[in-house]
Amino acid sequence: VCSSDLQLFLPRYGPVHRFGNHHVYRTLMVLSDQKRKGRKQIADAVGIGEGSMRTIIEYLRGLDMIDIRQTGVKITRHGNAFLSDLPIKMADIGHGSIALGKECVAVQMSNNGDKIKLGVEQRDSAIMAGAEGATTLVVRDGKLTVPPDYVIDEHDPELARLLHEKFNLREGDAIIIGTASTVSKAEDGALAAAFDLL
Repeated sequence: VCSSDLQLFLPRYGPVHRFGNHHVYRTLMVLSDQKRKGRKQIADAVGIGEGSMRTIIEYLRGLDMIDIRQTGVKITRHGNAFLSDLPIKMADIGHGSIALGKECVAVQMSNNGDKIKLGVEQRDSAIMAGAEGATTLVVRDGKLTVPPDYVIDEHDPELARLLHEKFNLREGDAIIIGTASTVSKAEDGALAAAFDLL
């Protein structure tokens, strides 16, 4: 299974789902503690309805990423391997890190910076997923840059320091910071934008 499997899940044409690839990812993350959980518990943690969660669970079972028993749902070794192979890392970077009065969550996309144009597409994806906005950064010449040429290390050294602490940044990495009134919505926004880059 490769990272494109989640992309294939949501058809470009056909019925509209009430969830996105980021919800599928978050389902696996909720299960990554290796404990069995009920469908309602998972749906509440991911922030979607039980009907959508039923669809996600059936899909993940078909890929052998989860095991379903009467006692609940558990991630499989295959599901864990898939999670660790994805070039995504997420970190809550706190209240008001980049947008005053908002919760901010950053997602690192390893070696995906070349796919970023101006970051507008990522912002739009984040808003469609329920966030209030997103800021996209690319590591260029060892510095965090908002395309095309706004260098965060110079203009906001505190934010740059925080991101360097949270992530092992390498040349060409992309960072998407989702902002919203809640951590959950900020996560959804940052992850939705990240999955668009896969």
